[in-house]
Amino acid sequence: MIGKICVKLTGREAGKACVIVNNLDDNFVLIDGNVKRRKCNIDHLEFTNKILPIKKDASTMDVLDAMNKAGIKTLKLKESRKEVKGKPRKSRKIKPDKTGSIAKNVKTKR
Repeated sequence: MIGKICVKLTGREAGKACVIVNNLDDNFVLIDGNVKRRKCNIDHLEFTNKILPIKKDASTMDVLDAMNKAGIKTLKLKESRKEVKGKPRKSRKIKPDKTGSIAKNVKTKR
């Protein structure tokens, strides 16, 4: 069953092609390909006759390469987000003491 090409029937990825990467138990499999790599119920998949020559727990890149060789269109992977620099933080203003000098956080004895 590993390497079998399927089509997702439900969810946000409905209608997209995927490949079974691992058989978890009787009802669930691990899928990858044109969908996010995740656990999926077998009832939510429609099986095709094609089987890809991949190993158990193959990486996403291996699955996408095998799909390209088989002539199945694949989606591009998202690039990682660029690091966004935040706005510079303003420093706190120190209130002057009644005498006009800058107050320090030092307690004085009386």
